[in-house]
Amino acid sequence: MIGKHYVLTGATSGLGKSLLIALLNKHVFVTVLVRNPQKLNGILAQYGTKQLSVVQCDLQSQEQILRLKDYFQGKSIDGLIYSSGLGYFKSVDQHSVDEMLETYKLNVVHFNLLLTTIQPYLSAYPTIVGIGSQSAFLTQAYAAHYGASKAAFNHVLNALRIEKPNYHILTVNTGPIATPFHEKADPSLVFAQKYKNIMLHPDKLANQIIDSMIFAKTEINEPKWMYYTLKLYNLAPRIIEKRFTKLFKNKVL
Repeated sequence: MIGKHYVLTGATSGLGKSLLIALLNKHVFVTVLVRNPQKLNGILAQYGTKQLSVVQCDLQSQEQILRLKDYFQGKSIDGLIYSSGLGYFKSVDQHSVDEMLETYKLNVVHFNLLLTTIQPYLSAYPTIVGIGSQSAFLTQAYAAHYGASKAAFNHVLNALRIEKPNYHILTVNTGPIATPFHEKADPSLVFAQKYKNIMLHPDKLANQIIDSMIFAKTEINEPKWMYYTLKLYNLAPRIIEKRFTKLFKNKVL
């Protein structure tokens, strides 16, 4: 990976920040798209502008994403790592219109827009990494729009793998990760406290993603026990939901 150039989103905290540090330690050139560039001043001071470029871009803004054409003009990009995402742990009828639009824009629609915008500058065999969620595989009360957006994200990535055989598509489906994501999803932190013992460590997961990029794997599903449990659930989802309803209400007390 030495000398390659990747575009990274979601790099100011959590898994995205762990991915940024792992990439820089691999001597990769990274362009980070971030709403608040000041949050990366410490990392920028450590690695310097030769290896790390920070571009202000609010991924909720269609206009700002489209303006990236001017920035990347004449540059070559070896891949995109889309680590941005959000969701709200509340019932379907409690979601505001703004919350729904935020969720689907950031998790699905603006990923597609960003990829289309930078596509002319991608190398012949680029790597596209999408950080999804195992929420895409099951029904969850009080997280319907988050799960639906992640299911849609997976479908887009899987279709892209077929449509663009020269692309290496890596889909990363995870269970809960110990990141600040939970502070916005559930300000009470009830879910985070309840499941803190099974949360994935972002640094460990970041290294696993880097290895999977190098060896051209197509999927990461962590933790594996959760993934295989959901495979069983998908054999008869409606029956299991009816008989074990409480299991699907784990986002609230």
